Amino acid sequence: MSKMFIKLLSLMILLLLMSCSEDKSTILQLEKYPINVNGKSAETYRIEQPDGTWGYRGLQGQNFNVVVKNNLDEPTAIHWHGLILPNNQDGVPFVTQEPINPNQKYKYKLELKQKGTYWMHSHYDMQTQKGLSAPLIIHDLKNKNDYQEVIMFITDFSFKEPEEIWKELRKGTTHSSHNMQGNNMSGMKMNLSGMDHGSMQNMDMASSDLNDVAYDAYLVNYKSTDNPDVIKVDSKRKVLLRIINAASASNFIINLGELQGEAIAVDGEDIIPFSDSKFELAMAQRIDVLIEIPANDAAYPILAQGEGTKMQGGLILKMDNSKDILLSDRTNQTVPALDYDQELILQGKNPLANKKVDRSLTLDLEGNMSDYVWMLNGEEWPNVTPLKVKEGERVEIILNNKSMMSHPMHLHGHVFQVTEINGKKINGAMRDTVNVLPNSTVKVQFDANNPGIWMLHCHVLYHEMGGMMTTVN
Repeated sequence: MSKMFIKLLSLMILLLLMSCSEDKSTILQLEKYPINVNGKSAETYRIEQPDGTWGYRGLQGQNFNVVVKNNLDEPTAIHWHGLILPNNQDGVPFVTQEPINPNQKYKYKLELKQKGTYWMHSHYDMQTQKGLSAPLIIHDLKNKNDYQEVIMFITDFSFKEPEEIWKELRKGTTHSSHNMQGNNMSGMKMNLSGMDHGSMQNMDMASSDLNDVAYDAYLVNYKSTDNPDVIKVDSKRKVLLRIINAASASNFIINLGELQGEAIAVDGEDIIPFSDSKFELAMAQRIDVLIEIPANDAAYPILAQGEGTKMQGGLILKMDNSKDILLSDRTNQTVPALDYDQELILQGKNPLANKKVDRSLTLDLEGNMSDYVWMLNGEEWPNVTPLKVKEGERVEIILNNKSMMSHPMHLHGHVFQVTEINGKKINGAMRDTVNVLPNSTVKVQFDANNPGIWMLHCHVLYHEMGGMMTTVN
């Protein structure tokens, strides 16, 4: 047998093994998960692989072959937040797929075109409030930096069931009996072939203008501050802190304390780096921050304080010989509301190409706490008029917030650029979620290059449930 034949045979075997590996599916199991919050036992949901790995990590350019196995006792569907993907893989029940019933499986397959920090979450009913979400990290195969990766996954927790919170928010309104099962998406089951394309009680006055729900705790990686995640770090390697706001109804100020961090990406998209010790993070947004750990034996708390509250969650970065430190779930001062200062300085490293706008669409964000109705252009989901665009168009969306609360607006299946805030034109960040502050206007642009029926909605869970949702067809 010739050496050349042996080499060819070996190459064929290697290619076959790579092909088999590429086609192998990752199982993501949806489970009930016991946790302890401030000394009390509780139960939440969790998305994990059979070996206990939380969420999913992949490589840019490889296939995302995932089988979701629903071990819960209720239907669900999982959305891959921020990914550019085929419309039928988007994970929205009654719009892009049927729900995954208990004890059933559903397969998703797509190419991982992006890199960076993303996340996955249920798009069914109020399951995100029960913790049905997880990190989704896509590593850059070409750029192998020697960073120590730390995930900071922030959620807001209540001992109340989501249905109880919802009833309290709607109590006394004309919509108190409104059925929102499955985000009420069953009321708009779409024909995909036709694509022609804790309530306010117990809150102080400062927080009542900023938050819908009084939470019992903010959790980081499923843990409260009485037993936080403690992660050992080495001063010889930079830490890449991947921060994900997976909360249902809370914005945060991220506080690095004594450390300085260099923000290098938002929503999975590279930005011109900037340094600070505090960063704003609205619901569904992500930020990647590089941190240099000083060469001393110390422990460093990384905190997330809820907008308009004294509450916080956090984790600890710890050197090998450093002493243990304690975290409190309260601070002395109420953190102020998020503003536009950070958004105005963000610049995308890979902005949209210069091109004239082919179509401009206006969305008025409307609603109020007293009636607890949230609308887009005066319409409540599912009784909405979809926004229609044509493939290949440069589309501008004018987000005009006429309400007294902020709305983190998320567009599925696309990445947009923030181009204007309150009349000031900017060469802003590429994003999939932008926070629109009360009584303000934000303009974004995107290229309509991914055909389908795509959700556009506020990522405050209870605003979305209250009707602030439409589609871009």
